[in-house]
Amino acid sequence: MSRQILIVDAVATNRIVLKVKLAAAFYDVAQAVTAREALDMVRRNPPALIVLGGLHDIPAVEFCARLRRLPATAYCPIVVLTSPTGADLRLAALEAGASCLLEQPYCDALLLARIRSLMRGQDTETELRMREGTHRALGLAEPKPAFEVPGRIGVIAEDRRAIAGRVAALKAAMPHRVDLMAPRDVLRGEQRTRDRTPAPDVLVIALDEGQPEAALKILPDLRARMATRFAGVLMLVPDAAGTTAATALDLGADDVAARDISPAEMALRTERLLIRKRMADRLRSTVREGLRAAVTDPLTGLFNRRYALPHVARIADRSARLGRPFAVMVADLDHFKQINDRYGHAAGDAVLAEVANRLRQNLRPVDLVARIGGEEFLIALPDATPEVARITAHRLRRAMADTPFDIPGHDQPVPITVSIGVTMAGVPKARALCAKTARALPDLRPEVLLRRADAALYEAKAHGRNQVELGRPAA
Repeated sequence: MSRQILIVDAVATNRIVLKVKLAAAFYDVAQAVTAREALDMVRRNPPALIVLGGLHDIPAVEFCARLRRLPATAYCPIVVLTSPTGADLRLAALEAGASCLLEQPYCDALLLARIRSLMRGQDTETELRMREGTHRALGLAEPKPAFEVPGRIGVIAEDRRAIAGRVAALKAAMPHRVDLMAPRDVLRGEQRTRDRTPAPDVLVIALDEGQPEAALKILPDLRARMATRFAGVLMLVPDAAGTTAATALDLGADDVAARDISPAEMALRTERLLIRKRMADRLRSTVREGLRAAVTDPLTGLFNRRYALPHVARIADRSARLGRPFAVMVADLDHFKQINDRYGHAAGDAVLAEVANRLRQNLRPVDLVARIGGEEFLIALPDATPEVARITAHRLRRAMADTPFDIPGHDQPVPITVSIGVTMAGVPKARALCAKTARALPDLRPEVLLRRADAALYEAKAHGRNQVELGRPAA
């Protein structure tokens, strides 16, 4: 995925200094001087993240709200760099759509940690929305409930008396259940055992002012436990502008704030985390409860053709909007019929299940892998260049060829290979070529991409099998 960051600031010195810092962290950086210029840029090429400094033509709060109304930046993270400001203005910026505010002069480590954290969250949310949209296109998504039941917020503090007043204020500002907990209760599960309540949806962790570094150790433990793995985490730190806040974000906190933020701001930040957590929960529930059979292959547990083609269509639509390339592959086991004939269909099923497992292990979480035929698999790689697609295809090929497969009831493992056909689509250079030659735009329909990948697969088979063949881009 592109990691372009758009800097919007009227002061040239601020833009140059910030660009140097971000370029040193290997981000692609674009710059805009005015709000008008920035809006034109995001419409043409939506960035992965926006860093907003001072503007002469529009207040930052108003500009954030305007960005949120654009489809291209409705969900784009926005970091607002501001001079020291009051709680009311900070709250107004967050309500207008700012993802976070950093007061100048800001800590470089915190800025980079914020960017890493926001981009991780954005990647996850983008994938969730894409998959949720695919479910809707298939008619499988459940309608959202008419009203949401109150969530559960857990406030974790070692010294619970010192935070009791803030917990009471948070309860008054939110319609959700708010419980005050000790760290040991959360990690051992004792609180849930006593009152038989589910794990918190969001955890607000107040670090000990005397030993904040020691309290940070709770974050990896929370992410390692099933009950709290998916909970949103807001960390309240003594100094929200320092390295402790940066460390908290890199250790797994979703958001950090100063311990003395207003109850209204704490409630807003907590509500955001709750909304994101519930969106993720809805997706997991959709896949888990009853709908899996309609869109997955029962033998391998992979998605089937019914799910795969609409999802490829959504990847193609996103590619067309953002101008980013993606790859579609078809992988087919070589001489698979001989496995069934020699060892039986039960052995063939075991091989297919293991092939699916190896494919999953060698792909990114955002990639799609589906079984679309007897021994045929479809793989789609969003935001993949031809080089990334080639490296991935060869990695998948080696994952099969390098380790023979165990066959139930037989002592000797059996060597099995796979041939892979690859086609690229949505490549900006291909689009430019089409425009120059007055040809039609690339055809990104899933069936066309599948046909092109199939043609590349036949070339791989013709070249001796256990091969990867990269076909021409879709055009």
